[in-house]
This record gives sequence, C-alpha cells and structure tokens, in this order.
Amino acid sequence: MLEHQVEPLFKATAPGGLANIFAAFLVFTLLSGTHHEADALWLTSGVILLSLLRIVVARDYLLKKTYSLQTYLNTHVFLTFLIGLTWGVCIFIQNDPSDEAIRNIVFLLNFGLIAGSITTLSTYKAAYLAYSLPQLLAIVLVFIVIDTAVSHYMAFAVFLSTVFMMTASFSINRSHKTEVELTYNNKQLINDLNNEIGIREQIQLELEDNKRKLEQTVAERTKDLVETNTDLEKVIEKKELAEESLQYLAYHDELTGLPNRNLLINRIDHSIETAHRNKQQLGILFLDLDRFKAINDSLGHIIGDKLIKQVAKRLQRTLRKEDTISRNGGDEFVVVIQRMESSEEAIGIAQKLIETLTSIFEIDSHKIHIGASIGISVFPNDGDTALSLLRNADTAMFSAKKAGGNRLQFYNESMSNRLRERLTLESELHAAINRDEFYMVYQPQVNCETGHTIGFEALLRWENKKLGHIGPDQFIPLLEETGLIYDVGEWVIHEVIDFISKGNIGDASVSINLSALQCGDIEFVDFIRDEIKHAGIKASQVEFEVTESILINDFEMTEVFLNELHDIGCSIALDDFGTGYTSMSYLTRLPIDVIKVDQSFIRNIDSNTTLENIVKAIVNMSSSLGMTNIFEGVETDAELEVVKKLNGSLVQGYLFSRPLDVINVEGWMSHERPADCQAL
Repeated sequence: MLEHQVEPLFKATAPGGLANIFAAFLVFTLLSGTHHEADALWLTSGVILLSLLRIVVARDYLLKKTYSLQTYLNTHVFLTFLIGLTWGVCIFIQNDPSDEAIRNIVFLLNFGLIAGSITTLSTYKAAYLAYSLPQLLAIVLVFIVIDTAVSHYMAFAVFLSTVFMMTASFSINRSHKTEVELTYNNKQLINDLNNEIGIREQIQLELEDNKRKLEQTVAERTKDLVETNTDLEKVIEKKELAEESLQYLAYHDELTGLPNRNLLINRIDHSIETAHRNKQQLGILFLDLDRFKAINDSLGHIIGDKLIKQVAKRLQRTLRKEDTISRNGGDEFVVVIQRMESSEEAIGIAQKLIETLTSIFEIDSHKIHIGASIGISVFPNDGDTALSLLRNADTAMFSAKKAGGNRLQFYNESMSNRLRERLTLESELHAAINRDEFYMVYQPQVNCETGHTIGFEALLRWENKKLGHIGPDQFIPLLEETGLIYDVGEWVIHEVIDFISKGNIGDASVSINLSALQCGDIEFVDFIRDEIKHAGIKASQVEFEVTESILINDFEMTEVFLNELHDIGCSIALDDFGTGYTSMSYLTRLPIDVIKVDQSFIRNIDSNTTLENIVKAIVNMSSSLGMTNIFEGVETDAELEVVKKLNGSLVQGYLFSRPLDVINVEGWMSHERPADCQAL
C-alpha cells in the first residue's frame, strides 16, 4: 500500500525539481552584483545539483526499481531536506541585504516553492516537512534578527502561514492515504466477489447440466408422441399458410406488397367516417409515373417490375405511418392522407412525393429518370364516398399529366391558391428574359490578410412588373422544372463575362452558380468557351460553383462536364460543402479548386465549439487536398475572429458587403479597404 501512496511523490519530482532549478537561476540573477553574489553562486549550484540528483533517484525508481522502496524514500527525503536547507541558508543571508526589494522577491519565491510543494510532496509527510521547515524557520529567523516591530509582525504572519500550509499538507496527505486504502480495499473486495461469482458459476453449471440431463430424459420419453403429431401439424400449417396467402393476396398487391384496390376502398371508407366524426379533411392523391411505359418497352418488364418496387419503397419512406399508400395497378399509386386540417398539407406531401421520384433510379447498371403526375381530391368538398374521391383524383391526375407531367393538380383548382400562384409565376417567368426583368448582383469575396477583394459571387435576381421582387428560392426551381434554365443560364454567362470584360474589377474572378441540368449539357461548355474567347478575358477569371447534390445525382456526367470546364482554364468551386453527402472519393476525382464552407457552419461559430471543430476539419481536409477555402455568411466580428483563428483568409458575408449592383461594384473597388478586414 505504501508503494501506491508514494508513487505520486516520485512522479512529481521532475516538475518540482525544474521549478527549484528555475527559482535558483532567478535568485542568482537577483543577487548578482551584490555582496552576496559569491554565496548565491554556491547556493544556486547546490540547489541545481541536489534537484538533479533527486530527479535521477525518482526516475530510477519509476523505471528500474533497483533498490528497495524504503531506500529510495530515505534518499529522496534526505535530498529534499538538503534542498530545503540550502534554500534556508539562501534565505538567512538576506538578513542583511543590499536591497530590501530583492529580499522580498526572494522570500516570495520561497513562499511560492513551499506552497507549490504542497501538491508535489504532501503524499509523503516526511518529504514535505523536510523541504518546507528549513525554509520557513529561516524566514522567521530573518524577521527576528531584523528586530523591528514590523518584522515581528511578519514573523508572526509567517508562523500562521506555516500552520495553514502544514494543515493543508497534512489534509492532502490524509486524503491521499484514504484514497489509496479505499482503492486497495476495493480491489480486495472485487477479488472476493470474483471468487464468489466463480463458485456460483460452477454451481450454476452443475444445475444446468442436471437440467439438460432431465430434459434429455423427458425428450426421449416424448419422442414417439411428437413424431405422431408432426405430420398432423404440417397438414394444419400448410392449410393455415394457404388461407393466409389467399387472404393476403385478396387485399395486397403481389409485386410490391402494398394494399390493393379492395383494401384501399375499405380504408378510405373507414377514413371518411373518422374525418366526418372529427370534422377533418381527407386527402386522396392519385399518382401516375411519367415515362414509365417508354422505360418498360425499351428495357423490358423485368426492369419495369424492379422500378415499381423501388418506387413503392421510396413512397413508403416519404409518407407518414398513419397514411395509406396503395398500388392501383400498372404504374398507378394512391395515397390516403389522414387528419388534414387544410388542403395545403396535401400540396406539401404531393411535392415531396414528386421530389423523391425525380431522383435517379439505378437498376441493373441502368440510370433511370422518371417523374410523377399527381391528382388530388379532398373530402368532403370533392366527394363523400371512396369511389367518387378516387374518380375525381384520377381526373385531376390526367389534367396534371396533360399539362406536361411531373406536377400536381387539384380536382377543384379554386381550392389551391398556392397552385394558382405557381401557375401565374410560371407564366410570368416565360416572358422574363424578353422583358429584360432579370439582372445580376455581385457579392464581394475578401482576403482578410490583405484587405483586397479577390472575387465576387454572381447572383441572379428577378424584378417582375406585375409581381414585384421574386426571390431566387421561388423562381430557380421553376426555371429547372420548365427547362428555361438553359436559356437563362446562357444569359447569365453572357452578362457575367461582359461584366468582367469592362475591367472594373481588375484581376478579380467572378463565381457563377450552375444547376444540375446545366451540368448534364456538354454543349454548354462550348458556349462558355466561345463567350470567353469572344470577350477576350482570361478564363481564370471565371469560376463555376456546383453543389454536393449535383455530384450525387449523376457523378459520371458531372465529372466529364467539370473536367471540360477546367480544361478551358476556369476554376471549380464546391458550394454548401458539408450540408450534403459528398464522398471523399468524389473530391479526389473531380477538379475542385475551392471548397466554400456553408454559412450554416459559420453562423454562431464563436459560441459553438462543435461548429468550430467541424470547420477546422474541413480546413485541414481542404489543405491536404490542395484546395482553397472561402467562408460564407460571415456577419459578425466574433465569427470573423474564429475564422481567422482557423487559418481562414477568404471570406464572404454581410459583415463586409451585401450583394452589389454593377454601379456599386465600381465604388466598392475604388474604395480603399483596411487590411484588418473590418466591416465597411
């Protein structure tokens, strides 16, 4: 037990010794040039030599244990006493100092060493007393020798401090001994418990062995009876399975396992009763796959059946547990939405279903793109029976398919203000280019180390004469769904390159966002190459941003497209990094030059260590791959300080500037920005 008690003493010897050596050097420095310089040299040398010897003794014990524990303890305590005695002599010679300030500093150093030794030496009481008593007695003697009223008070104060430190040391010593004893007793108790457990396990094994023998005897005596009943049970089991199979097939689709039309009608009738009783609405979504017939005819029925199964699984993952999904036959599905408060809920669910079905299906090395047309009917407005609701939802589905597919349609359009607004927005969008309603704004990207603007992000805006300002989150998805993204994308390229060619931004680059559809159009690369050549600008001034979702949707096509852009000389940036599911293998295979850290990781990063660790990991990864980072959404000085701490220099956000129109960009570039990147 003594060995465990004093082990911390030997482990703490090295840091304690270094503290004594440092203090000795400091005292010698203070006393050099005084009449105590020679004495100080000898005393300092003694402290250093004794401290080193004590470190050697402790290290030999910890690593080798050549001698007995008591030998090491006695040697350690003796060396500790000599160190304390040497310090006491050093203190005593200060009874007649050249400078009282130096004496006070020496006393403070010794008090610090004595106080510090409480933690390093208290685990063995003799060591602490051997070290501290010579020094404390020397301090008291010095104040007594001085023989002034103040010195007597100081001697009394030192005495009180000595009592206090001794008490603290003894308390630590007692606590440490108690802890060692408890640890030892606990280990002994655990050993006793383990022995008892072993005995009980042996008894348990014997009981289990007796039980097995008994069971074997019973099994042998009942074997004949079991064999007699087996055949009868098999017959009954086959009959029950056949009945269950017939019952299942009567109400479920054989291919997908979903409820069929028979079970669907029963559930709709039951849901109507519940909705009527609770005064709620009930939604019926009639869903038909777009382009399924062409896929089925070209790739065969086996692929078609596998596609239907995957569609069913995606729909099940998207819907709530209380909602019903049924296969109505062929490529038609019906969804029953329970407990609706308003028709807006049906819109949200229908849009989710369309989104989940527009993602690529991979079946037997085939990449398959489909969509869905959805018709919606609502109880009680569109019918009060299962058949009428299904019929009206079917009618609405045909209307949606006729309008181009991949969309939703209510049976009664007056029920959906949101749908009418979408149709109006789509109608206005078709004429936006001809009416010159689109315009570009540019948000600066600033180097915090130099204060210079290194680039801009080009952002598309739409100001409609009828509807006013429309946000990008509203019209960008519509551009993609209507196919207008191609024409608008070419317009954006032309505008940005023309903006660069005017020379107002010097060598700064401009970053352009690309959609998934554009990344699948190789001819678009030719258009970009021609525009750059015609404008006579450097291709390196044009940067293209892609999101992680584009990489996941069709990686092979995206890889070809981005390599073509990179070969022109344009740089590639990966936007919104960390918000999707990008594989590291994607990053190593693609010509990514810049990784933009999404603003969701920057917002409140100064008060969230988790965000700081995530961003730090992104920065380290980018550095290892030779990629540059741009930090988006920096809005406060506190966020900027954390970004700087993480070796971030390229920043973009409202702290510096909101997106600027062309005229304000010229003013921004002519304004001299401070090198410390404060907000302008």
